[in-house]
Amino acid sequence: MKKNFGFFLLLWSFLGYSQEKTIVSDWTSFTQAVNIEHKQNWNFRITAKIRKDNEDNGSNCGLWCRIDNKDKSTGFFENQYYGIKVTHEWKPYEIKGTISPSAKTINIGAFAQNNGNFYFDDFKLEINDGKSKKWIEIPLENSGFEKDITSGGWFEGIHSQKVTHVKHFTIGASDYKPFSGNKSLLIKGHDIIGTMPHGKFMDVNGIKLYYEVYGEGEPVLMLHGNGQSISAFMNQKDTFAKKYKVIIVDCRERGRSTYDKTKELTFDIQTEDLKQFLEKLNIKKTKILGWSDGGILALSMAMKYPEMVDKIACSGANIFPEGVKDDELKSIKEMLVNLIKENKDHKNDVFIDLLNLDLKYPQWKYEDLKKIQCPSLIIAGDKDLIKTEHTVKIAESIPKGQLAIIPNSSHYAPEEKPELFNELVIDFFENK
Repeated sequence: MKKNFGFFLLLWSFLGYSQEKTIVSDWTSFTQAVNIEHKQNWNFRITAKIRKDNEDNGSNCGLWCRIDNKDKSTGFFENQYYGIKVTHEWKPYEIKGTISPSAKTINIGAFAQNNGNFYFDDFKLEINDGKSKKWIEIPLENSGFEKDITSGGWFEGIHSQKVTHVKHFTIGASDYKPFSGNKSLLIKGHDIIGTMPHGKFMDVNGIKLYYEVYGEGEPVLMLHGNGQSISAFMNQKDTFAKKYKVIIVDCRERGRSTYDKTKELTFDIQTEDLKQFLEKLNIKKTKILGWSDGGILALSMAMKYPEMVDKIACSGANIFPEGVKDDELKSIKEMLVNLIKENKDHKNDVFIDLLNLDLKYPQWKYEDLKKIQCPSLIIAGDKDLIKTEHTVKIAESIPKGQLAIIPNSSHYAPEEKPELFNELVIDFFENK
């Protein structure tokens, strides 16, 4: 189970833990924060011009906005990287909303994900008291990026008002075809897995699965969480590729893989996808590292096709929906209601499928796990969204199950504690 659904992932990250160092991620943002303490209940609109060089390689970019309230809660959040199509031509993009009654700061900025060149220009913030048609512009520092971007106003990072450099991204001003003036903002993503030139597609089970392969030796299949893609394993790929042939795949409806709209998204259908995928790669037996929903798939593969699985390591997996903490499960149900309510022109169909997947499935019992005969490492963060007692019971129910609870970490332990996480899994795979 992975509470990580597109823009929900971004909201969590923007509000996430403090970290002021270079981190690994497949996305970044460039942000400006403006005080709006005395404009409560006013309307606002943010506009910017955006374009990108790459259109069809799975890259995303867009405009985003978040309002922070005085009590540190969120009053408004929107990220446009889904639902809009950015092309190589400059186009205007807009976000509208209402300033919350307890608002303190509005954060606006540029978002970029995966490989490519992403250009932004002419940011503008305007407010309206709701009583007149007149919009009042609030000046932004260096809104057209004509000055040095380090001169103030803007900051890089993916955590709330924390300056954080994201590896694989460079941010600077560019004089190449700006929308206006002499320069625009350029965010450049490079060498990010999930959109690499050597990636391939495999026809399986009526769909196309996208995958990338790194390293040589014994195979390790890596399976991502619900709203993730191949790039979820950016912190694992290099380390594991030194020892293994790492195969990372986008599961159906995620990343660059396709899906059949006429078939329900279930763990069973994804398990069949993976079986056919491995068969076509002529892989007889593999180790599997699964995170969240990927961990569920690892358990499913070990139960349904034990002859194909050598060992499994599962982080943040559950075997029935109630294994998720009650408040998290309630939050996911509320998300689903809102997505269905706002599903104009089917724009939320994929998100709805993903939420329904984890609200309905899997429906296993602890006794079912006795079918798993391979060595199995069951992992969770001590602050995971999966109930700790559920994780412990899963490990206890597998004949060759082992348990690892990673301290000071959440459901995102593979990102938060990558060195410890990688060492645990590799030691387990190597029988240490």
